[in-house]
Amino acid sequence: MLFSEIFHPECDPIRPHDAPNHVVFNCLQWKTPSLEVMPQAAKQRFAVICGDYLNPYVTAALERAYILGAMSAVKLIAVHEDSLYLFLDSGVSSATFQKIESLWLQVMCMSHIRLTVDFANVNEVYSGHSDYVFWEDAKEILESNDLGIEPYDLKALDDFSDKVFTDEDLSFFQSQEEGQPAAIQHCQVEILNFAKIMGHTNRLMSLHYLYLINPKSDA
Repeated sequence: MLFSEIFHPECDPIRPHDAPNHVVFNCLQWKTPSLEVMPQAAKQRFAVICGDYLNPYVTAALERAYILGAMSAVKLIAVHEDSLYLFLDSGVSSATFQKIESLWLQVMCMSHIRLTVDFANVNEVYSGHSDYVFWEDAKEILESNDLGIEPYDLKALDDFSDKVFTDEDLSFFQSQEEGQPAAIQHCQVEILNFAKIMGHTNRLMSLHYLYLINPKSDA
């Protein structure tokens, strides 16, 4: 399947016995399906149909397309060896399609293998007028997954209402409240995560790293 630092799988590959394998990925997106720059980044989810093995050159091509800004309109990608079938958002206009086609032409020219790319609108799949061989499977994937671009809930990013703190955690916060720089006083919750990342069992060790950021902390 697809292995990339840009695209992150949301689940294990789905391998139905009577249909092609597929997996849903997500990535950070800053453009609308019409290639307009959004005021804030959003989350894009798209599905990829492919076999157990995906040519690394194909993966590289998808990453180049993302970097060039050609992925925002894509909801589903069907990969068959060195052929890509892209299903675009229903809101893509003819003018936007020409821009997307031009960007993908750049991708194909940069590839080390000969790639062919075909474009289709998801409406063709929904209506049953697609010329894609596995259009029924593509329709099922599109209907069973919430694909496309959705905004991030900024308020939920620091919502710890569902986090359960132990007495040890609360005692730690209280004991460190006095005598700390103001910057550290505002990131107590992050200290717990930082300790885990650094591999410390004693969270007090994490403060040594944080104090180094503020040279005036000893003043």
